[in-house]
Amino acid sequence: MASFDGKSIAITGAASGIGLAVAKLLASRRAQLSLADMNKAGLEAALKSLPGDGHIITQVDVSDSQEVNAWIEKTVSVFGKLNGAVNMAGVFTHGTCLRDETDDKWDFIMGVNARGVFNCLRAELHHIKSGGSIVSAASVDGQAGFANASVYCASKHAVIGMSRSAAKENENIRINCVAP
Repeated sequence: MASFDGKSIAITGAASGIGLAVAKLLASRRAQLSLADMNKAGLEAALKSLPGDGHIITQVDVSDSQEVNAWIEKTVSVFGKLNGAVNMAGVFTHGTCLRDETDDKWDFIMGVNARGVFNCLRAELHHIKSGGSIVSAASVDGQAGFANASVYCASKHAVIGMSRSAAKENENIRINCVAP
């Protein structure tokens, strides 16, 4: 297994799910982690579950660029660098066909899933070191779509497009997305 000893990695959605699983894996490989999520109690529990010392947590709404910028600045201030990032924060709602979708639901889902990744990528790319890596959460639904989840599918398609474009713009930084 590869060691991440001395590497500073920022992770959103770190209080649960894939974000927490990634945090546990990277902590076991000696990375220094900056964990972010809306769920403060979940972040505190996640921090206690991780091996190693020196990890930090910050309650962040990824749809708010000022909160994201402040979190990434804090990460760089504490660790002195940013080597990688894992953008896993996301929301899913279903059960509504497109003709019945609301503006509020669109704003919420796109705000977290698409704007959240946009805010994170932009902030991370200002600080990440050459040779670094960024991975964001897309979804197979962003590639194929499915009934009664058009807004979610659109949000994940946006992540795929942003990730591909950012990868072409940044020569010495790997930028990818995963699509579980």
